[in-house]
Amino acid sequence: MAPVLKKYKAAAVNAEPGWFNLEESVRRTIHWINEAGQAGCKFVAFPELWIPGYPYWMWKVTYQESLPLLKKYRENSLPSDSEEMTRIREAARANKIYVSLGYSEVDLASLYISQVLISPTGDILNHRRKIRATHVERLIFGDGTGDTTESVVQTEIGRVGQLNCWENMNPFLKAYAASLGEQVHVAAWPLYPGEHTLKYPDPWTNIAEANCDLVTPAYALETGTYTLAPWQTITAEGVKLNTPPGRPLDDPTIYNGHGRIFYPDGRLAVPKPDVNFEGLLYIDIDLDEIHLTKSLADFGGHYMRPDLIRLLVDKRRKNLIVEEGAGTGKVENVSTMERVGLTRPLNDVPTSVLGESLVVSLSSDE
Repeated sequence: MAPVLKKYKAAAVNAEPGWFNLEESVRRTIHWINEAGQAGCKFVAFPELWIPGYPYWMWKVTYQESLPLLKKYRENSLPSDSEEMTRIREAARANKIYVSLGYSEVDLASLYISQVLISPTGDILNHRRKIRATHVERLIFGDGTGDTTESVVQTEIGRVGQLNCWENMNPFLKAYAASLGEQVHVAAWPLYPGEHTLKYPDPWTNIAEANCDLVTPAYALETGTYTLAPWQTITAEGVKLNTPPGRPLDDPTIYNGHGRIFYPDGRLAVPKPDVNFEGLLYIDIDLDEIHLTKSLADFGGHYMRPDLIRLLVDKRRKNLIVEEGAGTGKVENVSTMERVGLTRPLNDVPTSVLGESLVVSLSSDE
């Protein structure tokens, strides 16, 4: 399917999530979807683990200190088959907008670093999970499986891809996305401290500038994609919520100002936001501009040698329990996306009614 829209407006969220609060997280999500829709955007991208906020406290606390925070975090994570997810999907439909959403997905008793791509009709086009939680993230999150690996989907606004955090640094995942002809990419990032906070032996890899100003434009340049990098921000109140009793409070500004958008040749497309900025970063996308960079180097096409180098991707789900179909002798396999309820269509509710109710629900937002 060729894109219907080659020129359109898109937005990346650079804002504070609703820490440890699922209802507040959903309210803020709908707020930014509405704002992007009212600005004429056809696509809006949210950061990694936007709901209910990236658990950056896990990098700073002891095991005992982590337990109360972890319990509250799990209680406010988002089940995919939930009334909260339905409201977000309805907001996408009401605004006729594509939404890339990052969230802590609770599935049975486990959490995953997940993303969905929601269509303007509220349908789920893709559901993916970070293939490997990073370092201490493994204390909280499980790994994705084969059928949650896909990163690029053909849509009416082009071939849109999503990755979380250091997945954007992973050369194999970049090669996979390039092989699928990706045109617009969401490099979703969490909360990161600035480079002036770096203390040896923590590597430079692990601070904001390395990722917003090196990893992200490198992704754009190497894949020839418009690359939107939504980032989380935090306020003094957010720092308090993420800090155990008796611990010193960080200056919130060390974490802010890192949202970015890059052109397909790696150039910065929008000014770097101020540390006090909370809002949307906008870009006017022209898919035909991608031909300029990909005509020189298309690593999913003419600039690759599959006769010499190939990438094997196993997209099968490996189930914990394998059941044989009654009377068929064949193994039955239900996809993760179907099992968690994301293939279910929205109820047939008039978009105009949904739009009015969603806007009213945000009247308390400042």
